[in-house]
Amino acid sequence: MDKEERRRIIAEVQAERERLLPLREEATQTTIGMLRQSAPAEPPDLVPYLNLAYLLGVRRMRGEDGLLAFALSLSNWATAAIKEVAKYTDRTVEEVLDQYETELMEARLAQSDTSRPE
Repeated sequence: MDKEERRRIIAEVQAERERLLPLREEATQTTIGMLRQSAPAEPPDLVPYLNLAYLLGVRRMRGEDGLLAFALSLSNWATAAIKEVAKYTDRTVEEVLDQYETELMEARLAQSDTSRPE
C-alpha cells in the first residue's frame, strides 16, 4: 500500500468515525443488552443463535448505520475483554488469542472426524 492509498483509508476511517459518533451511546447500550441476554445463555450452543437474532433486530430497527455502530461497539468490548483475560491470566494478548484459535481448530477437527463414515 502506498502513502496516498493509506491517506485515503485513514481519511475514510476518520470520516466514518465522526459520522457514527452520535450513535456511540446507543450502540454501547445495545451491546450491554445483547451481552446480558447471551452471556448467561445455556446451553452454550444457543449463544450464536441469540446473537444473530439480536444483530438482525438491530439492523431491522436501526438500519445499516446502527448495525455498523453496534459492530464497532462490540468489537471494542471484545478487544478490551481479551486484554483483561490476558492481564488476569498473566499471558500476552497473542497467547490468549492463540488458545482460542487452537480450540476452534480442534473443534473443527473433532466435528469433521464425527461426520466421516467409518
